[in-house]
Amino acid sequence: MAHQVDYAVAETRGCSSKLTIENKIFYLRLFASTRQPTRYFAGDQRGIITKEISQTEFDFWLETLADDKEEIKQIRTKLSSGRKYP
Repeated sequence: MAHQVDYAVAETRGCSSKLTIENKIFYLRLFASTRQPTRYFAGDQRGIITKEISQTEFDFWLETLADDKEEIKQIRTKLSSGRKYP
């Protein structure tokens, strides 16, 4: 399954990265401090953040939509490269 990670659009919404995979859009907000967990958000088809989701829900969608474990690994690597917030 093709996926796209966009950092610039995500930063306009106060997030680190935007993931588009199949017909789903997710945003992640990474933090510089390891004390703050990553926050996950679901977006609608226009790219508007609709709600915060749990890591468990994000992982479920990622495993459901990605083709294989190698693609999941690539996606996670790209997502971790986004801007870290204080």
